[in-house]
Amino acid sequence: MKSTKYSWMTRLWGKRDKPITGKRSRMRRVGRYSLIVILVVVVVGGIWIGGILNPEHRFNKAILNPLTIPSSNVVTDNEERVQSLSTPAPQAQTDELILTTPTQTPAAAISPADKKSSSFNVVLIGTDTWGGESSRADTIMVAHVMPDQRKVNIVSVPRDTRVYVQNVGYTKINHAHIVGETKGGNQQGTLTLIQAVSDFMNIPIHYYIKTNFSGVRDFIDSIGGIDMLIDQDVTITPEITIKKGEQHLDGAHTLYLARERYSTPEGDFSRQREQFNIVRAVAKKLLSPEHIPDLAGLLLREKKDIIDTSFSDSDLMSLAWLFKGMDSADFAYEQIPGHNSSALDPLVRTKVYYWSANSEEVKSLTERLFTE
Repeated sequence: MKSTKYSWMTRLWGKRDKPITGKRSRMRRVGRYSLIVILVVVVVGGIWIGGILNPEHRFNKAILNPLTIPSSNVVTDNEERVQSLSTPAPQAQTDELILTTPTQTPAAAISPADKKSSSFNVVLIGTDTWGGESSRADTIMVAHVMPDQRKVNIVSVPRDTRVYVQNVGYTKINHAHIVGETKGGNQQGTLTLIQAVSDFMNIPIHYYIKTNFSGVRDFIDSIGGIDMLIDQDVTITPEITIKKGEQHLDGAHTLYLARERYSTPEGDFSRQREQFNIVRAVAKKLLSPEHIPDLAGLLLREKKDIIDTSFSDSDLMSLAWLFKGMDSADFAYEQIPGHNSSALDPLVRTKVYYWSANSEEVKSLTERLFTE
């Protein structure tokens, strides 16, 4: 009777009908070793990728090296030059800007106490253009992202807020973008604006996300629209009204809602709340089960096609990881406290309407929402 030789693989998997030759045995060992190597690479690679993309660790470099920090040479506002009004003056929407050249304050390292935090600040900017032409900042929101808590605090800064802009003086914060843009193009416009935000709120700015009218419209369309609860009818034109109640909005109607302030009871402040509601609705849509698997790819695609941002591709992938653990309830929102006023504007050289922030209340808000 012919004997059959058994390798250790034969003993492991059972008796074979045919003996395993030396060549076949070597091939099987090579295949098994290759599988083990692949598994090791996958595990080690997964641990490595998880380490570098983990939101709690990913953004430490930006925290230590912010884009801007509050400038030390901001001139104190002379409040005696501001005339408070009981009702808002007409807002200068078509002011012709007479520009001076701003000076960009270089970023510097932040204090050791701040280095302990994994939180970072992001300015969300929506410009009043369809693309190409010089623009002001139509929407300004500042987000404090807390990866370890999976929460985001958001504050709207009214476009008419009176702030100090380097080498210009006190003017509307939405003018800061076009001041910088006139000096050095789109990137300088962004940096001048976020420096003004940094000075105004006395916080470092680590990242920005900027888009324009067409960017908002196209982004909303790219995710299939958003669902929102509208508190009251919003009349855009005699032919276009966004009705009260649950509504599904496409990109065009979302943009209408984000821009409208004349038919709402609180004007620009109603508009700011709707802008936050849009952000929350977008978050809810992106965090839905059907979108989560595609979230990283979506963010990368929109960065290329629609969004101007200082976030890198790997940053966006890390943000996608962060957002997976959140829902829309994890987004808190407040507005800048202050009062209506008017003053001479150094750019338009005439008296204009301003929102004058209450500096003590802004300081309290910043300490409460932008400090862990």
